[in-house]
Amino acid sequence: MRWSVLLITVLWTILLVPEKKFTFQEKPVLTWDDFMGTPPVDAHHAASVNSGIAYAYSAKRFRDQVVIEFDVRSEFYPQLSWKKDLLEDDEQLLRHEQLHWNISELHARLLKKAFNDYQPTQNYKVEILDIFKRIEANRQTMQGRYDKETNHGLLLSKQREWETYISQAFFKTS
Repeated sequence: MRWSVLLITVLWTILLVPEKKFTFQEKPVLTWDDFMGTPPVDAHHAASVNSGIAYAYSAKRFRDQVVIEFDVRSEFYPQLSWKKDLLEDDEQLLRHEQLHWNISELHARLLKKAFNDYQPTQNYKVEILDIFKRIEANRQTMQGRYDKETNHGLLLSKQREWETYISQAFFKTS
């Protein structure tokens, strides 16, 4: 009997409690309140953003052509983003984490552009996935490079360089 109650509780939670997330368009500026996850016990850093890019598409055949409409967005996952117990006014750390969010949005914009430039063929499903994989790999590489070059935000001059770079990239992709 206890197992059935536990199973029902787990299923209830999975099915009826939606995964909370938001898009960059809904909330472009992060606050510490957005970091709702629990830090891993072995975490070496003070905070972590969990964000990514997502897409959906619908394809229709029109005469001999495939017409595709895309929906592309960057998503932030509060329950998977965390901060250690720290001063809530650590604005420098929040700025560093904000730029991780901005990098995801930049790559959502780059993905949208790549999809807009794409000329579909009969093999569009594979080609679309390949485009996504390429942009996502670039996003992950940039996220790692950003942390490495700024030493996770501790090198303030490098942090400012990255902020300028991403700001300019936003301007070019808007």
